[in-house]
Amino acid sequence: MPGPALPPANTLPLWIRQHPCSHEIESAYNICLDLERWIQREADLGVEMEKAMICCRILGYLFHHFPSRDIKPFVREIVTTGGQPEELLKLGERFYAYFVKLFMSYKRITPAPSSHPSRWSVDNLVEKIKTELNGAPQNHKTAKKLALIRDGFQCVVTKVYDDRIASSNKTLEQAVIDGAPKGITQCAHIFPESINNKIESGSNKENYAATVWAVLDRLGYRNPRQDLDGASIHRLDNVMTMEVSVHDDFDRLKIYFTATEVPNRYKLEAVRDYFLANRPRYVTFSTPDAEKYPLPNPTYLAIHATCAKVAHLPGAAEHIEEVLERMEDTRVLAEDGGSSEVLYTAILSSMHAV
Repeated sequence: MPGPALPPANTLPLWIRQHPCSHEIESAYNICLDLERWIQREADLGVEMEKAMICCRILGYLFHHFPSRDIKPFVREIVTTGGQPEELLKLGERFYAYFVKLFMSYKRITPAPSSHPSRWSVDNLVEKIKTELNGAPQNHKTAKKLALIRDGFQCVVTKVYDDRIASSNKTLEQAVIDGAPKGITQCAHIFPESINNKIESGSNKENYAATVWAVLDRLGYRNPRQDLDGASIHRLDNVMTMEVSVHDDFDRLKIYFTATEVPNRYKLEAVRDYFLANRPRYVTFSTPDAEKYPLPNPTYLAIHATCAKVAHLPGAAEHIEEVLERMEDTRVLAEDGGSSEVLYTAILSSMHAV
């Protein structure tokens, strides 16, 4: 069975045990424990239950890593299933498909600048970019430019300078010559831009997006849907400048940011120490102007971190990656439906395509 078993109820976070509705929350968690035991019994009888166990443990681990304190809607969803395995697994499947898979993006836009900049000073370069932009970013291209300004033309994690900018700027070029690292950077979205990409009324994408926001509502977050509607998905507090390998690990939920008591300072964490090698343990976000260039949104980062923790503990992320690898090799679906999971993920992946 994938991932470690759910911990006992007495290990739930302290804030849950001190919650006014702690008894109801614990009862809902016990429903997940009962489901896990039922799945294990079925598996012991030879029934294929791997996907069911993943969905069950996603629900269970959400109690341990819930991203907000508004847990009552989530608890209500579990309780209203009446503990019926089929209904619980449907709920777990929704969180698997519309939460975990949402943040595991595999395609991204990496547009080159429209023109190669002249060798401006840093200040002049900033002004040049600003004159090309009006108001909030409306697409990936403008979001990338504004994020570069805010992030000092560097990856927010490794401080690698953007190669295109550095090679065309005297000050940054000298910094690189003096030993500062350079590389290819990309505009990384916290909430993937595919949520709102080319949505038509009544389409599958519209239904997909609506379900995503409904799932997030159950996690206690009602504002992101309004904040990130349409082109607002490119708003600056939803994007960061990252060099390629950091961006890939962030999108694959291998790394995530955990808030500290110091404002805008985060601990960089990972599913394995391997992904922290040669990377700082702490990252502090900064901006030249908090009003014009807002920092990454702490709420968005907390939701991403929750997804990373929950996905890897039950083995959901690994399962998705295995399916995506199979998609690369699968050209014709088996007539007996043996590749139905591949088809299902392909459909969702196409919705994620940018």
